[in-house]
Amino acid sequence: MGIRAEQKEKRYKEILDQSLDLFIHKGFPGTSVRDIAAAVHSSPALLFHYFESKDDILIALLAMAMGGVQSANSMLSGEGTPIEQFDSIARMIFESFSDCPESAPLFLLVHQVAIFDSMPEKAKEIIGSIPTIENSIPVVIEGQKRGEIRPGDPALLAVTFWSAIQGVAETIAMNPGCPVPDPAWITDILRVR
Repeated sequence: MGIRAEQKEKRYKEILDQSLDLFIHKGFPGTSVRDIAAAVHSSPALLFHYFESKDDILIALLAMAMGGVQSANSMLSGEGTPIEQFDSIARMIFESFSDCPESAPLFLLVHQVAIFDSMPEKAKEIIGSIPTIENSIPVVIEGQKRGEIRPGDPALLAVTFWSAIQGVAETIAMNPGCPVPDPAWITDILRVR
């Protein structure tokens, strides 16, 4: 890769990183193209060399997030017992919080897209494309049949597992120095005691 291509790639990543920070702190609707340009010490016109609109920046960030979502969903039909699958998911996600600084903020951004009506429809379609909780329910049921996942409403157990991960992600996103807890603590929510 040439120097020019490296510089372009570096600027592209900087725009995404700064936009992510602004989106989670000011909200997508509250962040202007001028805000993003100022954060990357650029002009709004230069941003349009990389993205056609603020919506396109959001879509690029969601594409990054969906890679992780798809990985977690594929683990739901992966190897191991149901409790091992949930444990693997929690470990993968929590490792990403340590290894990839944008991972926890991406969780927060996806959550914002899911709950706020002011988000672009295309963004809502992207995050709605993989029903993580719904995909978790059959795995919970199988784990209950095997006696390794506690009794209870499978949908509520799936919601509790994913909500705990979301809560940790949001805490880390808003407090970057916060240590990442042991992922087994999240899996223990499901485990038979």
